[in-house]
Amino acid sequence: MLLAAGSVAGQQVFAESMAKSNKGRIGIQLYSVKDELPKDFDGTLKKLSAMGYSSIEPYGFAEDDFFGHTMKELSKKVKDMGMSVSGSHIWTGIKPKDPDTKEWDFWKKCAARMKSGGAEWAILSSIPKPNTSDDLKRIADYFNHAGKICKEGGAKFGFHNHYDEFNKINGEIALDYLIKNTEPKLVSFQLDLGHVINGGGDIMHYVSDFPGRIKLWHASDFDRTKREYTEAGKGDVPYTALFELAKSSGLERLIVEQETKGDIFTSCKIDFDFLKQFRWTKVS
Repeated sequence: MLLAAGSVAGQQVFAESMAKSNKGRIGIQLYSVKDELPKDFDGTLKKLSAMGYSSIEPYGFAEDDFFGHTMKELSKKVKDMGMSVSGSHIWTGIKPKDPDTKEWDFWKKCAARMKSGGAEWAILSSIPKPNTSDDLKRIADYFNHAGKICKEGGAKFGFHNHYDEFNKINGEIALDYLIKNTEPKLVSFQLDLGHVINGGGDIMHYVSDFPGRIKLWHASDFDRTKREYTEAGKGDVPYTALFELAKSSGLERLIVEQETKGDIFTSCKIDFDFLKQFRWTKVS
């Protein structure tokens, strides 16, 4: 009985200490630790919390199941660790050419799922590669419709870029077209900073020229010389210049995504320690 009481007390101390320390604005995409979650789900989350991350962003929440947890259950679990769920990446067999009612029902369910755990964002994490202007128009129309459904369901719709979106179609960069041709009140963008560099995009252009449209950043980094992803601050993402524009750009969420090999927890700690130097993150 004494051992049990001690264990409960220890858990309470851990939860209280985490709740006190995780007051900043640096979250993490759990795809970063995708290889660790199946080994020790709770232990992995606790390690991220102990580093100081204040929120998590799971992935693949196409159904209400993330490693055996519903969104509501996951939200409760991480809340006890001093973190919240900001939203989720969502993979779907997007059919912008000829979407049917099942596609829109899917987004209704996604919005409800986010809301059930107090999460804000339903983030579409990939699209079929567009090859023509008609492809881009259909994708933009799809984003607007999905965004309308999410808004009606109490969630926010966003799109996360990779590096293919910096290819030009009829003289215009695909991502630029999507930003310009989607409704600001319905569609936001999660700019993956490392992917922008990898794709050859002008990263300052997006933060400077589209205020209010890019409300989320994925804090990643890419080394052009080595042609590989690396920890934040070790590549070619101009973080200092970007954070000078964070407020005016309308940034709301900063979420680390780490895609390096090796000791992933060390890399995630390097990311956090680098990003906490910037005033916007509000890490004390």
